[in-house]
Amino acid sequence: MNPKDKKLLTTFLIALAVALVFLYVARRVVTPFFIAFTLAYLLDPLVDRLEKWKLSRTPAVILLLAAFFLLTLAGTAILVPLFRVQMEQLAHNLPGYLQTLQEWGRPLVENIAWLEPGKIQEALNDGMKKMGELPVQLLGNLTELLWSSLSSLFYAILVAVNLFIIPIAMFYLLRDFDRINEKITNMVPPRLRERFVDLVREIDRVLSRFVRGQLMVATLMAGLYSAGLFACGTPMSLFIGVLAGYASLVPYLGLVFGFVPAALLTFLQFQELGPVLGVVAVFGVVQALEGMVITPRVVGDQVGLHPVAIMFAVLVGAELFGLLGVFLAVPVAAVINVLMRRGVGWYKKSPAYS
Repeated sequence: MNPKDKKLLTTFLIALAVALVFLYVARRVVTPFFIAFTLAYLLDPLVDRLEKWKLSRTPAVILLLAAFFLLTLAGTAILVPLFRVQMEQLAHNLPGYLQTLQEWGRPLVENIAWLEPGKIQEALNDGMKKMGELPVQLLGNLTELLWSSLSSLFYAILVAVNLFIIPIAMFYLLRDFDRINEKITNMVPPRLRERFVDLVREIDRVLSRFVRGQLMVATLMAGLYSAGLFACGTPMSLFIGVLAGYASLVPYLGLVFGFVPAALLTFLQFQELGPVLGVVAVFGVVQALEGMVITPRVVGDQVGLHPVAIMFAVLVGAELFGLLGVFLAVPVAAVINVLMRRGVGWYKKSPAYS
């Protein structure tokens, strides 16, 4: 590597480090812009397709955004009432479920020799006493409650502002997406431009396959889980199915968040093993379809992200950036994976490897 390239690489790494520190410090402020950029990236191919149909860029963006937000509102209008009905049914049946758990759990507690019934009753009495003192504690902390209410109001306003910012930022990003790409490319020195464009194309290919593909896979799995659990008579089938489908973006998380509550609620609802075996069959069939049919056809096998790497990336993202980090962890890990592969390739071709 010649001195110019070394200087350029050093400058790039310093700028990258400064940008990462800024993103961490201002993570709450930049969240709506990250969301807007992600959605713009996902929708840009559709805008390009509309342009091929002789529609200019700005009208194409307006048309696509209108369709996107109308579909989002329609989906919300359909799903939220269904979620509400299932939540009300769960709340209505919850006392019976708790009674069933108590009846099943009492013999187990009684058979544990080292647990004395007197101590159990004493612990329950202490818990009830503390619950009785809770209103007094709440009244004593009135200032804290008021401050909490003001904080909640502030965050509600912040959410409203973010919801206002996201569509505006999406519009400008989608309208100027190609122009932004061109300006960034022109900033790269000509001797490195071809290599840079090749790298960006590979990153785009990986992200297209993984992000767009995995979102489609998760949506299909959410639909299959919901339909299967509904057929089994599982309470909260729609909510659990959607949760399991989108949680499957992280390996094995969909099984934890989906199968466990689905099996438990189904057993409490019917108190028989037959419907629970139906839940087992639903998750088994959907997992088999995902592994053998859906993912190979939609995503392909050229992403190269190991499941352990995905789980590690999600945990690190959650620790550093919270919920935003969870959503961005896998795409960022995919980009890092491409950069590492390229870096290893350049290293093996360099004199340092020989």
